Amino acid sequence: MEFDEIIKFVKLKFENNVYLITIPILLLVVTVSFIISSFKKPTTTVTATSSSPPTSSLSNKKNKKKNPSPTLQSTVTTSNTNTTKSNQQKQHIDTPIPSPPPPTTTVNNTESSSPNPISISQQPQLTIQEHKLFFKVFRGGDVIDCIKFSEDGKYLSFCGTERLIRMYLFDSLINSKVPQSFNLQLPFDNATCISWGNKTLYATLNESQKLVSFNILDQKSLQTGKSYEDGFSVNLEIKSRIKSICSSSQSPYILTCSGDDTILKIFNLKGQIIQTINNGQIKNYMAAMTQCGRFFAIASFSSEVKIYECIKKKDGTVNECKRVMSLTGYKTCIYSIDFSKDGLKIITSSKDGSIRLWNLNVNYKLEVDPECTYSITSEIGVIEIISISPDCTLFAGVNQTTNVIGFFNLSNGNLIDSIHLGNNHAKVNSIAWSPDSKYLISGGNDKLLYIWSNPKKL
Repeated sequence: MEFDEIIKFVKLKFENNVYLITIPILLLVVTVSFIISSFKKPTTTVTATSSSPPTSSLSNKKNKKKNPSPTLQSTVTTSNTNTTKSNQQKQHIDTPIPSPPPPTTTVNNTESSSPNPISISQQPQLTIQEHKLFFKVFRGGDVIDCIKFSEDGKYLSFCGTERLIRMYLFDSLINSKVPQSFNLQLPFDNATCISWGNKTLYATLNESQKLVSFNILDQKSLQTGKSYEDGFSVNLEIKSRIKSICSSSQSPYILTCSGDDTILKIFNLKGQIIQTINNGQIKNYMAAMTQCGRFFAIASFSSEVKIYECIKKKDGTVNECKRVMSLTGYKTCIYSIDFSKDGLKIITSSKDGSIRLWNLNVNYKLEVDPECTYSITSEIGVIEIISISPDCTLFAGVNQTTNVIGFFNLSNGNLIDSIHLGNNHAKVNSIAWSPDSKYLISGGNDKLLYIWSNPKKL
């Protein structure tokens, strides 16, 4: 009914005094109808479908005649407000809403996509599987600060923010889905550094600032049911955090290296203090020892690396440790150092990104300093952690800022391969070579241990 006809009808009824009650209602209906029709806008319907492949259809009859095919890739029709009602067209979109692209990660400068969706626990594993050197990953418990192997390769041990030291049978980690392990309990404290002796594990504690030892048993004790026995526990009496602890099965002493107070302490295997050395190099970053225990060296804020020798008594115990050599030529601080297994070489990395290999087979008693075999600039940036493989064929370095692990030829310093963990992985705090040089273990703030294959042994 048109608007004029409605008014005419109302007027007629008003003159006859009929339907007076309905007049306000009719006026309200007419007003609302007019407002709705004037503000009416074209609509577009979007429907997400999960079927594959997606199909759609046209609702317009003319289009149906021109396109009789029952399935179309996509159909879009829109209503036009500028044309008459008879020429209006309606549209319907029946294509699936695209899902967001899967997250991408960068491994060794190669961008790869992970399946979607991914859980947080799966993401590190899926990312590292893209790299050819990846072998295995497993959860370590909490943040990992230090990783060490027993010299026979039987145990892989690591410590961090947990109040325990985890001990794994390394063979079971490689060959079994359920690795065998046990824990060394540390009541009310956590270990900052660990090091192996002859079937003995030494650790420095964080809050109590103690040096403790654990005797590792071949079989569980029948009395305690444990695979270890508590050894000695001594106060270190230091003012700063311990950066390194060094020992070996052939060494008659244990070395602790603290950071800000530059104090080195020498203990015998019973935990008795033998000597205290202040190297006076402002700040110590770490210490390293030869496997035989004859030499040890300190990486520090100073641009000089001081090398000390352990002088033994006739009975094999320590008489004293004194400085015998120096590595010079740097202009910046030294972040990391490591000895080769035979003790004839030492490698250093510094703040300026340089790496140097030194020959220690010199007549130092005649004040001849070690010879620099080569000096290179790291291709992965500044290296804060460096470690020579036991077979002395290559070394690994970690750039903690960019989260890159590099593998280099020891003979010439050339980069063999690198692992670009990027922002998808937390900071790497420690690395360790397996005694057979087949694997490199890394761990850090993401609470995971990664096992990488040696690129020369693939």
